[in-house]
Amino acid sequence: MIKKVGSPPHIGRDRALTLAEQISAATHLVSSLELLVRKEDRTEGGLNDWDIARDNYTPRIPGMKKFLDCIGNRRNTQMLHGARTFAAASLLIPGTHRIHRAAANGFLAATSMATYPRHSYGTDGSDQVSYIVQIAALTARIGQHNHRIVDAALWYVALQSTMSYAVSGYVKMVSPVWRSGAALPGILRTETYGDQQLYKLISKHPELSKALAHTVLLMECGFPAVFLAKGKLAPAIVVAAGAFHVVNARAMGLGRFLTAFVATYPAVLYAAQQRCLPAGAAR
Repeated sequence: MIKKVGSPPHIGRDRALTLAEQISAATHLVSSLELLVRKEDRTEGGLNDWDIARDNYTPRIPGMKKFLDCIGNRRNTQMLHGARTFAAASLLIPGTHRIHRAAANGFLAATSMATYPRHSYGTDGSDQVSYIVQIAALTARIGQHNHRIVDAALWYVALQSTMSYAVSGYVKMVSPVWRSGAALPGILRTETYGDQQLYKLISKHPELSKALAHTVLLMECGFPAVFLAKGKLAPAIVVAAGAFHVVNARAMGLGRFLTAFVATYPAVLYAAQQRCLPAGAAR
């Protein structure tokens, strides 16, 4: 997929699609396993107690009341996430039939949407990214005999990923808190995303905090450069972005962000490669 950092990416259409759907499926697998283990979040008085959370949706969508209540039933929620673990795990098996992979992708995408109201407290960007990848993989598998459909799906994922990084970086860029380096200590001192040891470290070394903040800004704002220089920058950029998520997984506990966003990288590399092929070249 990547011969070496600094050289153009080389990844085939089928390989890019399979890697994207497999890594994204791993995100769904971990997500459902976490929800199966943490049952207390859905018990009476829990963060996602449906008897309370349902009021956020049923008054606005009366016709969906019965459906949402069915999904919100504790036993049904357990069964649904059990089925999701099997569907996600089946996508990790290489060489399965196209129809099976389309069905598994479709099931994961559909159940992600259906269960979102049930788990509205605690969902994050990784859930949205994995949904995007799975729905694109579904589209690609259905139209796999038409390479234009597969290319469109991969390009969709690549552009969504690029936009996610770029917009996040541009929003941070206008913030004096990020430009000064004060944002990282502020994040690391929180209970939800914090880390006491890292907070003490960067609090003692504000120059380090500022350097790290500027590195994040550079990586995110510069992510669209994957399409420049005939794709030669793409491998280095996705490696840097992946390292960013590894650090976040350790420091902030955002483990699913790692697999969710890495799942988009095969599509990013494929699109960067296709963008730079001469007209009429084999794809």
